[in-house]
Amino acid sequence: MKNAVAKILLVLTLFITFVGCSSCANSSYLFGPGNLFRDKRRSFIKIDIYKNVVVTHTSTIVKQEEYELDLRSSASGFIVEHHREVSLVVTSAHVCTVMSGKQINYFIPDFNPNNPDWNMKERSSFILNDYKGRAFAAIPIEYNLRADICILASPKMKPPSLDIAKQSPIIGEKYYNIAAPMGIWSSRMIPLFEGFYLGKRRGFPDQNMSYAFSIPTIGGSSGSPILNSRGEVVAAIHSAYRGFENICMATTNHQIHMLHRRVKLKLLKDYKKYKLIIDLINI
Repeated sequence: MKNAVAKILLVLTLFITFVGCSSCANSSYLFGPGNLFRDKRRSFIKIDIYKNVVVTHTSTIVKQEEYELDLRSSASGFIVEHHREVSLVVTSAHVCTVMSGKQINYFIPDFNPNNPDWNMKERSSFILNDYKGRAFAAIPIEYNLRADICILASPKMKPPSLDIAKQSPIIGEKYYNIAAPMGIWSSRMIPLFEGFYLGKRRGFPDQNMSYAFSIPTIGGSSGSPILNSRGEVVAAIHSAYRGFENICMATTNHQIHMLHRRVKLKLLKDYKKYKLIIDLINI
């Protein structure tokens, strides 16, 4: 009788241990992205962009021509730091200005920023939406066109910031992307993707080196963070290949570090100026 009771107790103990460990495994960083996604998605920002671009062309051959474009788009970003009463959000440079990647040439093929006959004025507004759907107006502090990265500043938001990885990604390792492709996003609903790090590659002759990942990417993914298994940002997506969106190019963690450092120096020097502008556009 005692042996039978002991066996039953042993089976029950093993069963409870197995169920408990299975539950831990399913929600741990080592066995899946569940906890990582639930935690880090709070730092994701969906960006709505509104631009008014006026381009004029004057020369001795033709009379003055004027083009006006009203552009609306969406992109992704993430909180990189809360500096006093300001939040800093990383996204792509081509989100912040049409001068990045020669976007204006899609609409006006002959436009040449190096030709004094051409003149362009760009006015932009940026609305940052956090994971709960709260909206904040923001301004660009600085961008790097070659690396395709930009940092926006808004009133301080409640969600936490993400840490930038100090180590580069490892070829063949799996990484995770939180993004709003094609504007697919809503309060507390943010898409999660995964893929592998492939290595470094130059996208264009005038660009810095970019990271390449096998992560699905399309319009709206620009500026979205790529995370390692510890939830650190190793890259930020900036482009994909037309007709084959399963490989993306991304700004490196080093490039993010460098721009973040420059922006912090700007804020330390002119914090009151930036804070006043941010407060005025959020009235």
